[in-house]
Amino acid sequence: MCWPVTDEQITLDLPEGYYFENYQCEEDKLSWCDCCREGRLIDESKGTGSFDESILGIKEIDPYKDVFFLKYNGKAAGTITAFVKSDGTGGVHMVGICPEFRGKGLAKYLLAAAKIKLRNDGVKYAFLTTDEFRKSAVKSYLTAGFLPVDYDVGMQDRWEAVLEEYKIESVQMLYEDLTPYQVIKRKSKSRKIKIGVFGAGRGQSMMDFCKCSETSELVAVCDAWQWQLDRARRRFGESVTYYTDFEEFIKHDMDTVIIANYANEHAPYAIRCLQNGKNVLSEVLPVQTMKEAVELVEAVEKSGKIYAYAENNCFMPAPHKMRELYLEGSLGDFEYGEGEYVHNCEPDWFFLTIGNPNHWRNTMSAFYYCTHSIGPMIHITGQRPVKVTGFELPFNKRMERMGAKAGPIGIEMITLESGAVVKCMQGVGPARNSIWYSIYGSKGRMESGREDEEDGDVKKLFVNCGETEQDNESKPVDTSTESSMDDMADRFGHGGADFHLMYQFIQKLRGNKNAEIIDVYEALDMFLPGMFAYRSVLNGGIPMEIPDLRNKEEREKWRNDTMCTDPKVAGDQLIPSYSKGNPDIAPEIYEGLRLKMMEEEKKITARELAEAENKAENE
Repeated sequence: MCWPVTDEQITLDLPEGYYFENYQCEEDKLSWCDCCREGRLIDESKGTGSFDESILGIKEIDPYKDVFFLKYNGKAAGTITAFVKSDGTGGVHMVGICPEFRGKGLAKYLLAAAKIKLRNDGVKYAFLTTDEFRKSAVKSYLTAGFLPVDYDVGMQDRWEAVLEEYKIESVQMLYEDLTPYQVIKRKSKSRKIKIGVFGAGRGQSMMDFCKCSETSELVAVCDAWQWQLDRARRRFGESVTYYTDFEEFIKHDMDTVIIANYANEHAPYAIRCLQNGKNVLSEVLPVQTMKEAVELVEAVEKSGKIYAYAENNCFMPAPHKMRELYLEGSLGDFEYGEGEYVHNCEPDWFFLTIGNPNHWRNTMSAFYYCTHSIGPMIHITGQRPVKVTGFELPFNKRMERMGAKAGPIGIEMITLESGAVVKCMQGVGPARNSIWYSIYGSKGRMESGREDEEDGDVKKLFVNCGETEQDNESKPVDTSTESSMDDMADRFGHGGADFHLMYQFIQKLRGNKNAEIIDVYEALDMFLPGMFAYRSVLNGGIPMEIPDLRNKEEREKWRNDTMCTDPKVAGDQLIPSYSKGNPDIAPEIYEGLRLKMMEEEKKITARELAEAENKAENE
C-alpha cells in the first residue's frame, strides 16, 4: 500500500495518559517484542533476535530515530517504524499493538506519528505491506490514506475480495509507478465482463475459464456444427444462449468475442466483431493473407476496441519466465533463439479434420501455423522480425495417411531488427513431438525442458547466465517457473497457459493498462515470418523482407495481396499447400477417417450423456 504524501493537517491529540517515545536502549527490544509478538508479526521462538532481524536487518533503519513507541503510564502499548529507503521513498514497518490495548483505536495515532515523521523527512511517497487477513490493520491503513497498489498479478481481484469482506464500498488503486489506476469496488458491485465464444470446439477452454471466473461470464456460444453446440449446452447449461448463425450471435449483448472458429477464417470474423463494437480475443491464426492483415490492423485502429491474440505458448511457464528474466536483464543482449512446436498428429487427425479433404488443416502450409514456435521468441524479446528464409521438409507417408497435403515441417531462419537471429520450426508430421525454446544472450543461455523431460517439460526451465558479460563460468540452474496463480491455472490446458492469457485479457478489459496481452501488431510480427518463409521456399529459398504494418504507407503495397492456400480467398493468387505441388491422396483415406470420426462422436456423446445423468442423480 502507498501513502502519497499530502499537505493534510495531521494532529496527535492523544487520549489522556498516552504519549510517544523513541527507541532509547537495548531494554526496549523487549517492549518491541511484546507489541509485535501477539500480532504474529514476529516468530516468538526467536525472542529479541527478531528485533535484530526485522529492524537492524534493514540497513536504512536507525532504531533510535525510526522506531516509535506509543506508551501509556510508562508501558509500551504499541510500536511503529518509519524510515527513509535508499530510493528516497518512505517505509512503514512493523505496526504492532499489545493485546491489552487492542480495540481502542490506537493504530490511527501510530500511523499519524509515522506520517508526520516521514513528511518531515521530505519523502513524497510512503509504502507498507500487509496481509488480507489483518482486517483491523487494513481498515486502519485505508482510513489513514494508504491506497492499494497494483504491483502483482491478481491484485485488483484480491482487493475487491478484501473490500467485500470488510464492507468497504470502493477505494482508489494505484499502478506500481504510482499513477492512478482506477477506483475499484467491492466484489459484489464490480461488473462482470460478458463473453461470447465463436467456435465451441477450441473455445471450450475459454468457456471453462468463464465458468470459474469471478470477473467474467459466458453469455453466448456460436458454432455451425450442431454436435459441438450440443456438447457445450450439456457442459454450460441453459443460462447461456446458443447460436448456429453468426449474424444472430453478433447481436447478443456482450462485451467481447472469443474467435475460436476455423483458423483460416479468424480475420474476417474478428473484423466483423470490431466493426460491431466488440472487443476481440483471436485464436491462432491472426490472418491468412496480407489483404486480411491490412484490413485487420485498420479495423482495430478505427474501432478503438481491444484486440488480443491468443498465442498461448507465450504464457507457458518456461517461456513466460524467460521473458520475465530477459526483461530484468538476466540474459543481457539477445543474440540467438530457437523455438520448436512440432507434433505427431496422426493419432488425432481424424478428430481434428473429420475426414474432410478440404478441411483447413489438410490444405494449409506447415509454415502458416507458425506462431506457437515463433511467438514466444517475439514476445520474449519485444523485437520486430525484418527478414526470413524458409526451408520445407519433404512430404512423407505420415502426412499421406493423415490426408494432410503439406510438408510435415516448415523451418524459418529469421533476422530481428537488432541483427539477432531466430530459428523456428513447426509442423504436424514428425515422428515425435517437441515443444521447446532456447535463447542465447550476452550473459548466457536459457532453455525450457523438452517433452522428454520426466517432470516438467514446458514447466521446466534451465538458466545458465552470469552476473556480467565477462562471467564465463557455466552454472546451469533449474529455475522455478511457479506463479502466484498456479492453483487456478493448473486446471487448464497447455501448462496453464490458457488460463493466464484469458486472465490477462480480462484484466485488460477491466482497465488495467499493464495487463499482458499480444496486440494486433505483435500478432502479425509472430505470423508474417511464417507466411514469408513459405514465399521464400516457393521462390527457391531466397531471403524475404517482412512488412511492418504499423507503417501506413507499407500497407498500401499489400492491400490486394490474397496469396494463400485457401481457394475461397486466394482467387487467382492461389498457391499449393506443399511447395512441390499438392500431393494426390486416395479418397478412401478420407472415408476411413470420416467413419472413425463418426464412431468417436457416438462414444463421446454416450459418455457425456451418462455423466450428465449421473450428475443429475447425485444432486
